Amino acid sequence: MAAVQSLRDYVREISEIQSAASLAAWDQRTHMPPQGAEARAKIAGRLERLAFERLVSDRMGELLRAAEAEAESEVDRALVREWKRDYTRHRAIPPDFYQKLVETTSRAETAWEKAKAASDFPVFRPHLEEVVSLVREMAELIGYTTSPYDALVEEFEPGMTVARLRPILGDLRTDLVAFLKQLGRGKAPRGLPSGAFPLDTQRQFCREALGWIGYDFEGGRLDDSVHPFTIGVGPGDVRVTNRYAEDDPFSGLFGALHEGGHALYGQGADPALAWTGLAGGSSFGIHESQSRFWENQIGRSLPFWRHAHPHLARHFPHLSRTAPEDIWRHVNRVQPSLIRVEADEVTYNLHICLRFELEVDLLEGRLSVAELPDRWNQAMGEYLGVTPPDDRRGVLQDVHWSGGMFGYFPSYTLGNLYAAQITETAEKEISGFWERVERGELATIREWLREAVHRHGRMYRPEELCTRVTGSGLSAEPFLRYVRAKYGEVYGL
Repeated sequence: MAAVQSLRDYVREISEIQSAASLAAWDQRTHMPPQGAEARAKIAGRLERLAFERLVSDRMGELLRAAEAEAESEVDRALVREWKRDYTRHRAIPPDFYQKLVETTSRAETAWEKAKAASDFPVFRPHLEEVVSLVREMAELIGYTTSPYDALVEEFEPGMTVARLRPILGDLRTDLVAFLKQLGRGKAPRGLPSGAFPLDTQRQFCREALGWIGYDFEGGRLDDSVHPFTIGVGPGDVRVTNRYAEDDPFSGLFGALHEGGHALYGQGADPALAWTGLAGGSSFGIHESQSRFWENQIGRSLPFWRHAHPHLARHFPHLSRTAPEDIWRHVNRVQPSLIRVEADEVTYNLHICLRFELEVDLLEGRLSVAELPDRWNQAMGEYLGVTPPDDRRGVLQDVHWSGGMFGYFPSYTLGNLYAAQITETAEKEISGFWERVERGELATIREWLREAVHRHGRMYRPEELCTRVTGSGLSAEPFLRYVRAKYGEVYGL
């Protein structure tokens, strides 16, 4: 087994470099002073290049070939399989190109933050044009059969293609638009009493909620950022960030539950997978299913609010005049909105459909970056019936494109589908599932997820993991059953 151990040692070196890069990225997006941006871009580029050069080196190829013949355990076979996939995929990308991409996206993210704050797309436009050009070039280097987008989405959801995504998103859009019309005939939830929601109090409430779901603060942090994110720095260090709105305590709460779901995945990986590169999620869609599970399936359920209502009223006393059912209906209002991360469950996937189609058109050359704001606004009007009044609430609202993360957005819809399917299974396998939620006894549910999903990391591909957990492959039907049942009740249909 000497060859396998040599591969493990080499992989650990790569993982440790990536850990340092993750720490630099976390600091950049939370505490770094503005004047550190240029130097940080260079540092990030250097660290990522060091890891990348090792990944695509001749030495890695030799180690993989030798270890493939020796690997016997399930973990070692997965180790070889996943690193061989990454090696083959990324070896097509020259190190100089990769470092340029990292440096460009680092600068682009800083430019995006400034452009969003000023609601000024032209500030971001030249940076995004450079990112799109590099991403197209990367797709060509990796190779594809039908669409350059296929080469990119594969990074986030192995096996997924434009040809597969179009019917998934198209069918969902058809069903959800029809359901929206039905909801329009229902009774909309009433508003809540007005009042102040101090940011420090919101931070305390969100920290408390993360504790309910079992986020381990001894192995993580909660910080502020422009765009909420979760980052795994290394074993025992999985951090979350959040943002808050002074007029809405629920935006911050659901952001915390969402990122907490991601973090539980990282904190729940089998310790035996540490430094192997296998401790991450099976796919971005599966990872997203865990955040959606806690944010939506649990956090927007009536049993959750029967537990959480007294705590909400303690932090914000003017809401003590409400009942749990009032909060439940309020947080499940269906209303087409401008901001993806604040969209309700019924309309959320329409935001993803919009981004998916714009991304494909950008990469396939049917849309220029200069045309993006107008096309965005047009699509928002067609899909959701609302038009952004400015760039900040329109084309600049997401951080993903500044980081070159084309192909990522579909993971959110896939995560919604996986989450509903996993929840249906958990309801059957965990005795008194919803009674436990109502009592705030979430440990059993978290441990079920840890055993079924979290501990496996990248050991199984997404479709295989879905089948292991639920007994069948991915399907949209559980999600459609879920939204029809819950929102039909909320709106009295």
